[in-house]
Amino acid sequence: MAGRSKAAGWFQPLGVFMRTGLCKACEMPRPALIAVAAMLLSPAGMPSARAQSGLPMPEQGQAQAVLPGEAWAIDLVQAYECMLLNDPRVHAARAARDAGLDAGNIARAALLPQASINYLRNRTRQAERVAQTQAAGRLTVEDHFHGRRSGLSIKQTLFDYSAISTYRIGKTQAEHAEIQYRLQFQQEAVALIEAYLNALLARDSLELVRHQLRIYEDMLRGNERMMAQGEGTRIDILETRTQVSATRSELVTYENALADRLRELSARLGGPVQARQLLSIDLESALPPLQEGDLAALLADALQQNPEVQAARLAVRHNALTVEREKGQSMPRVSLHASHDRIVSDTINNKGRDYKSNTISLEVSIPLFSGGAGYYAARQAGNRLAQARHELDRTADSTATLLEQYYRVCATSAGRVRTLRQNVADSAGLVEAMHKSVAGGERSNTDALHAERQAHQARQELLRLYVEWFQGYARLQFHAGRFSEEDVLLLNRQLVADLR
Repeated sequence: MAGRSKAAGWFQPLGVFMRTGLCKACEMPRPALIAVAAMLLSPAGMPSARAQSGLPMPEQGQAQAVLPGEAWAIDLVQAYECMLLNDPRVHAARAARDAGLDAGNIARAALLPQASINYLRNRTRQAERVAQTQAAGRLTVEDHFHGRRSGLSIKQTLFDYSAISTYRIGKTQAEHAEIQYRLQFQQEAVALIEAYLNALLARDSLELVRHQLRIYEDMLRGNERMMAQGEGTRIDILETRTQVSATRSELVTYENALADRLRELSARLGGPVQARQLLSIDLESALPPLQEGDLAALLADALQQNPEVQAARLAVRHNALTVEREKGQSMPRVSLHASHDRIVSDTINNKGRDYKSNTISLEVSIPLFSGGAGYYAARQAGNRLAQARHELDRTADSTATLLEQYYRVCATSAGRVRTLRQNVADSAGLVEAMHKSVAGGERSNTDALHAERQAHQARQELLRLYVEWFQGYARLQFHAGRFSEEDVLLLNRQLVADLR
């Protein structure tokens, strides 16, 4: 688009600004804080672009970043940073990840020694009536004494197949929490890219409609001027006025769409975003080629690295271990007990006695009958294992289907861009020639309106194609399991500052 220039030098070292806190990070005119993700992501998450750039890392506990002021443009990297700090879905995913990581520790506790200390202190009052001679009657003897009981007991499981399987299940749940966090985070990152581009598309589409409305209004004034000079017809005025009315109605639709897209983007960034703050797509730039773009390699990566496939594969392992756990319910359990007790006058019978005891015992428990619960639980776990395997196959197939779909979008977009760019140039030439023909009486006003509509549609299609490629590229990297901050940087380089 005219009047736009590429943003240069956006990834500059911040120096002292990094030490003033994250609260000033997003207020800078150009992004330089993309590696805030290093503070928020696990090691298994997305790689840090800051670590590759050599910029200093922010310290945890600094103030939360805010959106840039209206004086500055918000590029894709800044939007990504603000999403990391402000989007509640990202924070919810992190909390769920942290909660899931404790599953392995909880399951391991059943295999570790269980120790407990007990202490009891009591006061006993004893009243005893002793029969004397008939003349003396009964004699009551009262006594008061204090007692205590204390002990230390330790239990260590030696063999419990069910507890061992439960521990393995806990480790699998911890791995699943990491994969699920990576999946949710990448989904939010891709959704942010799509929300940003949808807002950008809505804004630029609105500008194209406004431009088209101005053209129709100029044509209407020309038709009215020709009519006043006795050279035009009323039909030309009515045709053009109809187009003006239809375009004004279309303009309202695009304005509402822009407001909706900006609201969706603002919700992800944690603050209001204005249309003028968004960058623009350079429609003259060439689309970058795919990195390692062979479809077979992408499919192989998807089956190994795609977080959805990995989560489904862990679900299969979880259910397989559940089957083993249920089998362990019918196996013997062996445990070792050790205890130390000291008793001092804790009861009347032990009054005045102070003794200690040390006990070591081996307990073997063999389940005999539980009403069939173990059998049915094992059968239920086996059916759920079969279900998880089928769901893994479905997830792998759907991932491969979507990956091929977005691969075709990215692979064919370069040729489509050249075609549509030529179409835009041809339609502009057609409009110019059509207006000259109308002025010479060779063509009618209807032909000129039709040529303007074609030119408008050609510009819209070119813009939509660029947005489709942006979104398709992000989706392709996501389904291939390759999505990282480098993809955010690559897409951001395709955007330019809007100088209007």
